[in-house]
Amino acid sequence: MKTLTESRLYLSNELEINIHLADGVEVLIFDEKNILEKVTFWVWAKLTYCGYFSEEDILKKHFLINGGENSCEIYAILSSRGEKIKAQIYGELASSYSYLDMHIVSFVSDLWDIDLDGAVEITSWVEKVEGYLSEENIFLGSTGKVRGIPTLKVHSNDVKAAHACNMQRIPDETLYYLRSRGLPKEDATVLLLQSYIAKIFGKIRENNEDMYNELEEKILAKLR
Repeated sequence: MKTLTESRLYLSNELEINIHLADGVEVLIFDEKNILEKVTFWVWAKLTYCGYFSEEDILKKHFLINGGENSCEIYAILSSRGEKIKAQIYGELASSYSYLDMHIVSFVSDLWDIDLDGAVEITSWVEKVEGYLSEENIFLGSTGKVRGIPTLKVHSNDVKAAHACNMQRIPDETLYYLRSRGLPKEDATVLLLQSYIAKIFGKIRENNEDMYNELEEKILAKLR
């Protein structure tokens, strides 16, 4: 198990299967190699996790908030072309006075197949915790498949928790509005996709603008 002791951005090549956050660190992780499987916490640690997965693979991620007064934000984008991604992303709140927010966006186009099992669990005997889960599935074609039901398991009373799942195409009215302002359809679609990417990977942009720009271009090239 690797312990992260410095407050900074960590990239895929610095990760191991199991990661532990030391006391008081503020860590940003960018994961696109599917190496990391489990993160555990000590106390007063803060994690922002950003994952981008675009190849056929099986993903298993477990974020165990088991110290005290921790904060964990999980952001991920799933996309593939003619391949299947099967993802299990599980956040577990097992310590009091802690916070967990999970937001996953799946871009679903023709011939794509995404199977997402997202879950947040709040264990027994914890108090003053917050746990949130949001899944957004954006359809870019007519024959893609996505399966996923967000799961929220709450075993304590003194908590705040919510979960949501949204499936939609890029709204025609939004495209119409942008095209009425002189943008071609393809440019308008790219602009909307950029807004989703910014929402998920905004922390990376704050820390490394060049890295964010390269990542944005990579995602858009996959989606075109």
